[in-house]
Amino acid sequence: MSGGGLPEPPSGITESQDAHGQGAHNGPPRGRWAPHDIPSAVELLDAVREFLESDVLPATEGRVRFHARVAANVVGMVARELALGPDQAAAHTARLAALGVHSDAELAAAIRSGGLDARADEVRAVVRAAVADKLAVANPGYLRDAGKGDTPESGR
Repeated sequence: MSGGGLPEPPSGITESQDAHGQGAHNGPPRGRWAPHDIPSAVELLDAVREFLESDVLPATEGRVRFHARVAANVVGMVARELALGPDQAAAHTARLAALGVHSDAELAAAIRSGGLDARADEVRAVVRAAVADKLAVANPGYLRDAGKGDTPESGR
């Protein structure tokens, strides 16, 4: 925040939008969220997270600092889920369908019954992709750091 005024907009935000309400912003296409204008929900959450990290955390200590860090992490997770969730859900549904199941519960049942034993490599790929999607929302830093050890991509 600048001197008690309104928070600075997150970097990369523009006011340009095309005829379909889509533009240079983070998050789902604007058409899905009409009639809401800039900033998007994701942009608002990014601004709150930035405020917590740059203004609140340095000015606090102890329990309040810990809770501010937790709040910043939660706000970041919610923003990432809003931005990534719809595409992740569609991709996950497609991956499950390729295995002939419609839900994680059906996948688990097919694994338990041995019904997918002949497709173990495909099952592993679907499960790894689901874990990677979850980590991209919950803790994207883990995915960035994972190249140094066991990762879903390394097969270890």
